[in-house]
Formats: sequence, structure tokens, C-alpha cells
Amino acid sequence: MKKIIRNRAFKALICVIVALSLGAVIAAYTHNNSTPLSSATSTVLHPLQRFSSYLSYKFSNFNDSFKSSKTLQEENSKLKEQIEEYQNKIIDYNNIKKKLGTYEDFLGVKEENPDFKFQNAKIISNDFENPFASFTLNKGTAAGVKINDPVIYGKNLIGVVASVGPTSCTVYSISNPKMNVSVYETYTGEIGYVTGLGKTEDRIYCKLPGLKSESSVSPSGIICTTGNGGVYPKDLIVGTVVKLENSKEDGSSYATIRSAVNIEELSEVFIITEFEGQGVITITGD
Repeated sequence: MKKIIRNRAFKALICVIVALSLGAVIAAYTHNNSTPLSSATSTVLHPLQRFSSYLSYKFSNFNDSFKSSKTLQEENSKLKEQIEEYQNKIIDYNNIKKKLGTYEDFLGVKEENPDFKFQNAKIISNDFENPFASFTLNKGTAAGVKINDPVIYGKNLIGVVASVGPTSCTVYSISNPKMNVSVYETYTGEIGYVTGLGKTEDRIYCKLPGLKSESSVSPSGIICTTGNGGVYPKDLIVGTVVKLENSKEDGSSYATIRSAVNIEELSEVFIITEFEGQGVITITGD
């Protein structure tokens, strides 16, 4: 008998009986219709039920979150495609706008100078050491291009053809030290010549040397070609005076000229292959 009482299984059975008895008493006291066994079972399983409901809720939320994440990824992918499409359209629009602007300027020059004959050309390479000094165009002798043909963008003088082959030519820009262009300042009418400054930090720069101390040339003055020498037609815009400085060599003054055109932004220019007075040297008296 003592062995049975000390047995663990017997003790466990006693505990279950006691628990069921307590459940019956509590049920009777509270007028609950549940049986003692179902009440006891419910008491034991309630924490498991709560945990199961929690897991189910979390899994359901995870599914919704996963679906939402997948939907967002698809929407983001579509938006990226649309943005890329719009960006390409903007690039195309800007290129067309730039090209139209180039041809509008060309038509303006053509209307003012009916004697001009042009050849449009694309810039295909630059001088890597100094991209402002020279560049190469995709037109040559096969298109009627010759050495000393002026190169313009709108009404702005960009440079002159320095060498030419059948299908391409090299152009010296007006910032090249080898350039020498007869010019005048539009406000004062003062005549001189401009030459390139060599390497420059940005855009095209050249200088107008030999100015006298009493010169009226001042910053913001516009410099244009005179037409003398037979290489450049008259009234092409070379640039604007940005500053005046004294020369250390002979004590005279010189003006620094800045072009309105940035070569790095150019893709297409025009070569003047023929104009009235081309090749005719004009001598202007003092």
C-alpha cells in the first residue's frame, strides 16, 4: 500500500482528481453549465489557444506584408521604366530644340548674307590637351571645304579651317595662338586684331593687343570682324570685352575677349565655303 501511495503515477492521478473536483466546485458555484472536465481542459489549453491565435495573426499579417511588398516592387519597377522613358523624351526634345536653334540662327545669317554658301558639319573630336584650341569636323574637300574657310555658330565666329582631307577637316578656334583676325569694336569703331590666348579654363578666349592709352574700348564692348584680309566676312561676332590689362612687354594695353559660345556644348557648326570678297585682301588706311 505504501508503495502505491509513493508511486509517481498515483500521485499524478490524485492531482488530476483534485483539480477536477475543484473545477466541479467552482462550476457549481458560478452556475456554469460546463462540465468539470471541459472546464479543466479549457483552463489547461487556454494559453495554447491564445498562442495559436497569435501565430495565426502574425502569419496573416506577414502574408499581407509580403503581398504588399511584392506589389510595391512591381509598381516601383513600372515607375522607373516610365521615368526612364520620360528622361529619354526630354533628352530628345532638348536635342531637337538645340538643333532647331542652330538652324534658326543659320537662317538669320543666311537672310542677312545671301552671298554666303554654307556646309553644316558635326564636331567629331577635340584636341585633348586643349579642347578650346582646335577640333575636327566631319566634312572635307568632298563637301567643298577648303583651308581658311571660316567656321561659325549662329553669327559667332568659332574658328577657321587649318587643314582639310577628303571627308574631314581640322579647325583652329579663335583661342588658338596661331589665329589672327582683323576686328573692330562696335561702339568706338577702333580697329585692331585678335589672337588666341592659348590654354583657357573655360570657353573661348582671345586678346586684342596694342590698344593705346587713350583707347575708349571698355568691358562689355562687342568685337566683330572687319572683313579685311579676305578670310573672314565682315561683322561676324568674335566676342565681348571682359577686361583690360597693361602689357608687360611694351607698356600698351590689351583687352581680353570672351566668346559667347562654349565649344564643349557644341555638336554641330557651319562652315562658310563661299562669300563675297573671299580671298580678296583689303587694305584699310589709318
